[in-house]
Amino acid sequence: MATFGAAAVATNQNPNKSIEVSQPPSDSVSSLCFSPKANILVATSWDNQVRCWEISRSGTGVASVPKASISHDHPVLCSTLKDDGITVFSGGCDKKVKTWPLLSGGQPVIVAMHDAPIKTIRLL
Repeated sequence: MATFGAAAVATNQNPNKSIEVSQPPSDSVSSLCFSPKANILVATSWDNQVRCWEISRSGTGVASVPKASISHDHPVLCSTLKDDGITVFSGGCDKKVKTWPLLSGGQPVIVAMHDAPIKTIRLL
């Protein structure tokens, strides 16, 4: 008698070739965005954090290296990167939009506020 699902597990370990980032968020991810100019991944999450990883290919696959993170006062719902590929904008339940020069070590700056949580950001 075969065990239910055993064959599927053995033949289909990672069909999407997914990777797990190192030092992932401790709560649900609310948004992801990739830099248009660098191998940078930014994630926002319900643990009030915006995190950044550098993604690179290695001989054995794909690796992620944590680069930086900032905090909001409440869960962060969205992010986007400026077309320079290194300036992050993030917004969330604290009703603030912050901008952050990702790799320069600069501090985040509040650039906008809203009457309600910010669910999406679009740069023009």
